[in-house]
Amino acid sequence: MFNDLPGFVFFTGKGGVGKTTIAAAVAAELAARDHILATKGARLDAQGRAMLEEDLRSPCTEEIAVFQAFSRVIREAGRKFVVMDTAPTGHTLLLLDATGSYHRDVLRHAGEASSRMTTPMMRLQDADKTKVLIVTLAETTPVLEASRLHDDLRRAGIEPYGWVVNASLAATGTTHPLLAARAATEAPEIAAVRDTLAARHAVVPMLAEDPVGTDRLRALVGHATELA
Repeated sequence: MFNDLPGFVFFTGKGGVGKTTIAAAVAAELAARDHILATKGARLDAQGRAMLEEDLRSPCTEEIAVFQAFSRVIREAGRKFVVMDTAPTGHTLLLLDATGSYHRDVLRHAGEASSRMTTPMMRLQDADKTKVLIVTLAETTPVLEASRLHDDLRRAGIEPYGWVVNASLAATGTTHPLLAARAATEAPEIAAVRDTLAARHAVVPMLAEDPVGTDRLRALVGHATELA
């Protein structure tokens, strides 16, 4: 799935495409393979919670608290895998915009010391440290929105690692005539992701039941076609 080095795995995409499920599945698999992540994912320690509480009590607000927590999570990825599920596309872009503004402000005031600094944006732009995966469905609107997000990330100097096409009926191999006809409509969208949009992609089949629990989440990773 990824190399053995720790890093930040960042899932983003349109609301309702299954980012949380895919992020949880990857986190469970990484935890089992490397014994690095706790089974319930990364959590803030007492210092992190105190920082958030202080920021939330201040007049400015929720945005600063979220950015502070985001920055801290990125720093943690220097020593372990950190998997992050994000809000829908628009909120993710606002967070990246704040990260970029902070990056420019820090460098502007750092002067000569800037060459020795690493900002959160620089970590996001480092392909060896951060893997950004775009989650979508094999449908026209989700793929179109995901492609726009892909372009926005590139303009920010962040190259997406790959795409995950989630809940694919075609990937189930169904032979039911009605379902097979619907599955066939996914082919152009999956082909566009594979041939034009993504450096690597994985297709996750639609499931009859929600993948609740670590075992089912890990099985979901096994059902997916390998990122390639």
